[in-house]
Amino acid sequence: MDFIELTFINTLIGICVTYTCISIPLINYRTALSEQVLFKMLLGIVLGLASIYLFKIGEQHNTSIYSVIISPITFGLIVFGYQTFFASLVVSAVFLFGISTFYDAFSLVYFVILLLFYIRGQMRIRYVIYAYCIAQAFNLLTHVSALNENGYWTLAIIKTILSLLYISLVYVFLNNLINLSKREVFFKNASKTDPLTGINNRRSIDAYIESLSESYGERFCVLMLDIDNFKYLNDKFGHPFGDKVIKRIAYLVRENIRDNDFAGRYGGEEFIVFINADLHNATKIAEDIRLVIQDNKMKFDGHEVHVTVSIGISERTDTQSVFETISIADNALYTAKTSGKNKTMTLSESAA
Repeated sequence: MDFIELTFINTLIGICVTYTCISIPLINYRTALSEQVLFKMLLGIVLGLASIYLFKIGEQHNTSIYSVIISPITFGLIVFGYQTFFASLVVSAVFLFGISTFYDAFSLVYFVILLLFYIRGQMRIRYVIYAYCIAQAFNLLTHVSALNENGYWTLAIIKTILSLLYISLVYVFLNNLINLSKREVFFKNASKTDPLTGINNRRSIDAYIESLSESYGERFCVLMLDIDNFKYLNDKFGHPFGDKVIKRIAYLVRENIRDNDFAGRYGGEEFIVFINADLHNATKIAEDIRLVIQDNKMKFDGHEVHVTVSIGISERTDTQSVFETISIADNALYTAKTSGKNKTMTLSESAA
């Protein structure tokens, strides 16, 4: 086979290797973009080994194209971040540094510039091409005598053009894959999220309740929260203001619970919160939420509007179902509403 055919084959291999290494983790986009450092570093090791493999097969017939060699590391940085980048870079440097002065000069400049673009948040295809062009220009200028001696200028120009085409092609493939993965996650989230408030909707709440029902003996507390005098607010200030109130309450609730708690919009102006704590600590959290909302001032046409909430609390016991716990919290909420509002009520208080 001649040079062009071998280069074409190696380029196809590079596309397949890079696309496979990046796309498999993207099957679960949320996991791939999570902050699991160990996962990202292990992926970086795989991408570093892929880069070494692509270098070796290119060197066998002198058909190596630098953009093919660097592509697993490049797109590892773009898609998965700097942990993956540094892990892959270290692995490839251990095995490749010193083999070729051409590649050493190119890769050193390229990866430094690429990292600077990444830090500045500039990771579109044109910045990858900028980094490649600057690195390749530096590489050629530092090896002018060697290129003149061996008559490699034509070959170097051909490889540069092929490299730019290759980078663009792989970027398009992976960008389409990333967009598809993002859309899948978006639609999954949209089916579970209340469109007005951004917190969990009734469908998500039902799924969470089902998961709790399958967890025998798990202790937790339920908070049922209702906006006081909401109908009056809606009638006086209009539905847009009512929506604003609901969004603000949802935000304040979400900001004042912990990561392992669960909040959702139960319906209308009513919210449900599952607190993974005993009754004493859950009551403190509920009271903090009530006070934060009470002290929060909402504005309408230049006037301050004070909004309050009532909260009913119940702790699940070993003999209760999840629905019974919710029902008891709902009864406590009803007592709080009928005994003056802007209160936090527990089961014992509502029963007294």
